[in-house]
Amino acid sequence: MRRLAVLIFVLALTSTANAVLIEVDGQVGQTFEVQEKATITVVSEDGSSWLGYLIVEAGGAGGLSNVLKLDAAGNIADAVPYTVEPEWGLGFELTVAMSPGGDPAVAAGPQFSFDYTGAVGETARISLFVDPEYTTPVATVSLDVVPEPMTVILLGLGALFLRRRR
Repeated sequence: MRRLAVLIFVLALTSTANAVLIEVDGQVGQTFEVQEKATITVVSEDGSSWLGYLIVEAGGAGGLSNVLKLDAAGNIADAVPYTVEPEWGLGFELTVAMSPGGDPAVAAGPQFSFDYTGAVGETARISLFVDPEYTTPVATVSLDVVPEPMTVILLGLGALFLRRRR
């Protein structure tokens, strides 16, 4: 009987788990080539409250800034810079919640938006860790910063010009 109660409790917890993902410039995936600036959006697939961390993992380049709390995160949601364990990475502690009868209420959809800034040639791994265990990320994206197309075109034209002069 005790095992059955524990099983039901575990199944209840897992069925209420919030599905959260990371979008990069409005796209869903795992690996992206981005320019020096990209928009990172945290999206929830349901209206549950949650607590988590969005982090540029240690060893990665670039950083997150200009956080926007969107209405779907609820009226008392917050994003606080995270610097407690720098060996883990730098980013933000995220809270999605609402007060009783709060407006706006927590809802499915985009909940936070960040600007990612990196330099050409850098690679970053951005991970989202959500409670109750923060050991395994629920979502991870890898960003490779590449030059914007106009820069590549100008470099190519410059090389052609130098070659033609010889």
